[in-house]
Amino acid sequence: MNQLIDTHAHLDVKQFKPDFENVIERAKIAGVTTIINIGPSVNSAKAATQLENDQIKMFSTIGLHPEYVPIANPAKSIPEKIRALEKIYLANPQKVIGVGECGLDFFSTSEESKPTSEVFIQKKLFQAQIDLARKLNLPLIIHCRSAWEDIFNFDFTGISGVFHSFTSNFDDAQKALNLGFYLSFSCIITYPKNEYLREIIKFMPQDKILTETDCPFLPPQSKRGQRCEPADVVEVVKVIAQIKDLSCEKIAQVTFHNAQILFHFS
Repeated sequence: MNQLIDTHAHLDVKQFKPDFENVIERAKIAGVTTIINIGPSVNSAKAATQLENDQIKMFSTIGLHPEYVPIANPAKSIPEKIRALEKIYLANPQKVIGVGECGLDFFSTSEESKPTSEVFIQKKLFQAQIDLARKLNLPLIIHCRSAWEDIFNFDFTGISGVFHSFTSNFDDAQKALNLGFYLSFSCIITYPKNEYLREIIKFMPQDKILTETDCPFLPPQSKRGQRCEPADVVEVVKVIAQIKDLSCEKIAQVTFHNAQILFHFS
């Protein structure tokens, strides 16, 4: 299998610092040729643009994950952070190929819409990044957890994007596809309990599927409790190939091509 892509990795984090080169070597041996390192904060976005390797092509993104929502003085801090992200892009226009990860995460928040609530500020932060993606003509990498009804209330006109590590139901998958967005699947599709995700993949069009690891998080079933890394994207491809009754080589080829179309790289 060759030309695999991990469209969502966090190789800048401390978990990879002790053995970064070994991680890359294992990815290369597995057939990974391209990795997109996701920037969920200003500092992480800067670090992601600096990751280089002569064995695997690396791109990066700029974003503000909802867990970093600026509770203190958001009216000032959100525009400041957006300007900081845009500055990173302008300094690295060939490297930065997306905005995110960004979105909504209401898993541990109350459903309030007050201007001072975290829910309200998360929405403001997400809207600012939608606007940034539209301004820079870049796709969105969307994180959504316990907020599916709210996420589809945003206007994505003129924007492409992907719902990363998709975890919702068939109806939400269809809503995302109707927007023209992609769904990206991580190693959680290898978990026995996630048959519902495998059913969604079964009925999905091939040209809207992406592969990722979200490493160092979400290891495959064979590595539960261990660190995930880009080489593990092979496990995602194997499951999709089995579901679609196609070869792993074909799924690798299709998903790589899908990533090229969405993120505009060659």
